[in-house]
Amino acid sequence: MRSLLKRSNTSLLREIDQLRSVLLRHSISQELASYYVWVLAENDSLRRQALQNLRDLSLNRDDTLDDILSQTQNLTRRFRLYDERLTTPVLRSLPSDRLCLRIVNWLHSLHSQTSHIPTGLSDGEFSIWPEPQLPAVYFMPPSAQLGLLYLPLFFHEFGHLLYAYHKPEMDDLVRDLQEKIAELLQPLSQRDDFHTQEQAKKRNVIVETWYEWTQELFCDAVGFVIGGPAFIKAFSMFFLMSGQGRFTLPSDQLEQSQHPVTWLRIRLLAERSRHLGLMDEAKRLEDDWDTTARTMSISEDYYGFFEDDFRPFIQKTVNDMLTEASPYHFTKDDVASCEWDPQTSTPVHLLNRAWAVFAADPNCYDDWERQAVQTFLESNNDCDVPA
Repeated sequence: MRSLLKRSNTSLLREIDQLRSVLLRHSISQELASYYVWVLAENDSLRRQALQNLRDLSLNRDDTLDDILSQTQNLTRRFRLYDERLTTPVLRSLPSDRLCLRIVNWLHSLHSQTSHIPTGLSDGEFSIWPEPQLPAVYFMPPSAQLGLLYLPLFFHEFGHLLYAYHKPEMDDLVRDLQEKIAELLQPLSQRDDFHTQEQAKKRNVIVETWYEWTQELFCDAVGFVIGGPAFIKAFSMFFLMSGQGRFTLPSDQLEQSQHPVTWLRIRLLAERSRHLGLMDEAKRLEDDWDTTARTMSISEDYYGFFEDDFRPFIQKTVNDMLTEASPYHFTKDDVASCEWDPQTSTPVHLLNRAWAVFAADPNCYDDWERQAVQTFLESNNDCDVPA
């Protein structure tokens, strides 16, 4: 066992040192600096543990082998996580990352719980690893990283991080909603037969499904509260032409889904938009999806996983979750029609202006975006919220 542990730790130490050598050769932008510092510090920590394990083995004490085995296994798991997930934002870093990272760094800076968390960017479908004890790695399709239009979708992912920081309180609110949905699904009369038992199983599946769905609807609401019209436009444009599955799913697929059907998410976002007085945006949002659904001959059906009776309780729960998490809320200035000013405007205003310019004249948008991004990156403004 001693020989096996020595080989394992020696091999881990070799991998750690090789990786550090590669990491040190990378040129890092200011926006990735805090993440880079964390990655190097974690490398040092992993290296110290491997060396400690080898020192402990050199003492030739059989009574410590169990402890060293446990330490080696922990080290192996830590290193695999570090190697496979956490070094990638450094190893794949590109000059174009600055735009995305500046947006998410600004967002993190607004919240005391997230202001200290380093942020990294990686390629993939929109997502995040929301681990409070680790840096936040945001994922985005490569083409979406190159411009402004889809950056508001980061705000949804930030919602997952807020949920993680408020998990006990959030879970309590979700459980209350699940209990209410279970109550609404309860039939007025019940019989003790096979059909009744099957219906009870279906109700339980629906109730359990709402644990994941509520979290996603909360993150949609976070995205909208932060980004305003820019978020709902980005959300709609990104998913609208993704096919029938965004409008309806068979009942058996709904049972296994972690996200509500996108059409339902659109309905709830439109309702939230109207509540804040964004009537035109809400109408346009629903019209786009309804028109597309009619063209595809799709009818709205959630097979009992959502009923209109759920709606007020869902929105109340999400509102309570927003109160708990207290994300930044877009202001009148953030949705104003005036041009973006790097000295006085927030990144949220920049993103809303991007969508306004794109809607007004898509053919001229690229030139405007190129100049806006350059101005944004060259500005010395820390992007604080204006007083």
